[in-house]
Amino acid sequence: MSRPLRRSPSMSADTSTEKPGSDAEKALRDLAGTAYSQSVASSWLAATVLHRATKRRRSRRMLGGAAAGAVLVGSVAAATVGGGPYYEYRQPSAVMESTVPVGSSVVVNRDLEPVALDVVQVALDIDGRDVQSVLRVVGTAGDTVACPATSSSSSCTLTVNGRPIANSYVAGLRTQPFGTVKVPDNALFLLGDARNVAVDSRMLGPVPAADVNGVVVAVVDDGAKVWPVEGAPRHHIPDDYEVDPETPVPPASTQG
Repeated sequence: MSRPLRRSPSMSADTSTEKPGSDAEKALRDLAGTAYSQSVASSWLAATVLHRATKRRRSRRMLGGAAAGAVLVGSVAAATVGGGPYYEYRQPSAVMESTVPVGSSVVVNRDLEPVALDVVQVALDIDGRDVQSVLRVVGTAGDTVACPATSSSSSCTLTVNGRPIANSYVAGLRTQPFGTVKVPDNALFLLGDARNVAVDSRMLGPVPAADVNGVVVAVVDDGAKVWPVEGAPRHHIPDDYEVDPETPVPPASTQG
């Protein structure tokens, strides 16, 4: 049994006399049907945009102009993109040549805990300036790192806790001697693979572990081919859609 339409001040006095099937009721039903169709279409469109944004994050910039008018849908999609553990960082200097060439990109996992020989993306305090860099972990808390000079050579053999460290990834480059360093708690001793140009723990001392933004898990060359990091422990390499594109470096999730 259908319920009668409620009377409203805006309705004419004879509106209540309209019978089911009248033009007024038909117009209301048509309006309700149109609104429902639009809500379904909007939900479908939102789901489609979300799916594409998730699968093709690195194309978000191209999609931005086309979605300019879809303010609500775009806002929902933007809220779901980003914030995962992986991000892309472009190497601006030669400090990690040839492991990470100048201008290449690296994939960084901000959730990993750095271990020996990992390559990390880190914020260095250089003369009071915050300088983003990519360096290799040589020593962790409690380690003793040294590269003592010898009488027969201007270079030295890097040692950690008295044991020589394999340097296949810095073949052909000389490491200038430096004194023994005991790595304190919550700190890392970091070196650049390009020892002749890198600014690292030889000059700066051990770096606070809290200044590490994440561990590099892959190197992306100019042809968009992804490589594991030479000389480093192997880590999971994510699919492209899991990696946030290059942006200002996000803070590590463990930092306060």
